[in-house]
Amino acid sequence: MWRWLLRLLLLVCLLLAGYVSYVLLRYADIPVQHLLSQHPDGQIQQLIVKGQPLFYQDQGQGQPIILLHSHFFSMQMWQPWAEPLAEHYRVLRFDLTSHGLTGPALDNDYSLARDIELLHGFIEQLQLEDVVLVGSSLGGNIAIGYSARYPEQVRALLLQNSGGFRKADSRGGRGEDLPRFADYLLYFLPRAGYNRFLQWMMADEATISPQLQRQFHDGFRRAGNRKAEMQRIRQFQEGGAAAQLQQLTLPVLIQWGEANPQLPVAMTQLFVDNLPKASTVQVITYPDTGHVLALERPQQSLADALQFLQELP
Repeated sequence: MWRWLLRLLLLVCLLLAGYVSYVLLRYADIPVQHLLSQHPDGQIQQLIVKGQPLFYQDQGQGQPIILLHSHFFSMQMWQPWAEPLAEHYRVLRFDLTSHGLTGPALDNDYSLARDIELLHGFIEQLQLEDVVLVGSSLGGNIAIGYSARYPEQVRALLLQNSGGFRKADSRGGRGEDLPRFADYLLYFLPRAGYNRFLQWMMADEATISPQLQRQFHDGFRRAGNRKAEMQRIRQFQEGGAAAQLQQLTLPVLIQWGEANPQLPVAMTQLFVDNLPKASTVQVITYPDTGHVLALERPQQSLADALQFLQELP
């Protein structure tokens, strides 16, 4: 009997070792230069901001609009918005640290305060003034914090499925409690797992193309990003936007997916209630839409944003 159990244990170990070897080889890190080669020459630029290299895109002319992407995505999530928006405005977007082409933070600081300072340095170095900030999810957290700290720099604020408040049913788990072995979990997750995560965030699976699946997975596979993402999760602090929102006096547009699985649409009222000084507050919600408006409802969400921008004083 014990020999049979020993053989079974050996077989399980061999299968596990084979799976680990396959995943590590099949889904190895991708050098950033290889990812850059997938873009036309001149499309992607690099800027050193406060010691941190950031990869960014700069399109169009006129009023500067900065698009801040969601957590787990990259500046490529704004592609359906960027080109049509650049026909009217100067459109800028960059990959946050631990995301996309930018990769790990050299100082291992993934705090919201650091994200805000990197955004500030980006704006300063490009000599931008009177910017419009568009923030999706984590990008919304950053846009809110920046607008509260540097109000003279921001003309208007667009928030899409923004972070900033704790969900009513949040269990209050802390990322800092993640064990160290969790740093390697994303290396063993097959591509199908990333696809499933993408499907969970987006209500309409028909909007998830094979190209989007590949881009999403490649964003994690950029050398160093998977371990860096776990560090960002450890350092993330949920909520805390109320005091910042209450300082804002600028126009605000709030756009939200009614089928958002992460941040329920009812949370829009929290934003409205905490914007007593804003010159205008407009809320637009989208039926059958999840967490990533620029990918799920690009035409309608952009049309609504353009209407808001055209009515700015």
